[in-house]
Amino acid sequence: MATRKYVIDGQSFSVEIVAGAGALCDVVVNGKRHRVERVVAESRVMPPATVGAPPGATRAVRSAPGEVRAPMAGRVVHLHARPGDAVAAGAPLMVLDAMKMENIIHAPRAGRVHEIAIDAGDTVLQGALLLRLE
Repeated sequence: MATRKYVIDGQSFSVEIVAGAGALCDVVVNGKRHRVERVVAESRVMPPATVGAPPGATRAVRSAPGEVRAPMAGRVVHLHARPGDAVAAGAPLMVLDAMKMENIIHAPRAGRVHEIAIDAGDTVLQGALLLRLE
């Protein structure tokens, strides 16, 4: 299986599922091998944050002023803004692909992009920090 990159709260993780049979599999995270148990719900592997939630459900995402966080898990397809860019309230900041749908992430308020915590192509979990406005 290919190595995938995930960003959680601004920290990057390189993850590869190496081998698996039944409920156990080997996963290499940032070069370190781990034996883990798969979490299975409704006959498909799901991230732990969604286990027990109905399919397609999302939880409210809390963020500090100026933070833009992922409203759902997905893959960052395109970045519209760069650090230093001035953005208007409602301006598109990036495109997040989730469940084969492209979702535009808009600026919650006017400001200047201070930091972008992810790159195009990254896979993020719901609630992951995407960027900060100043």
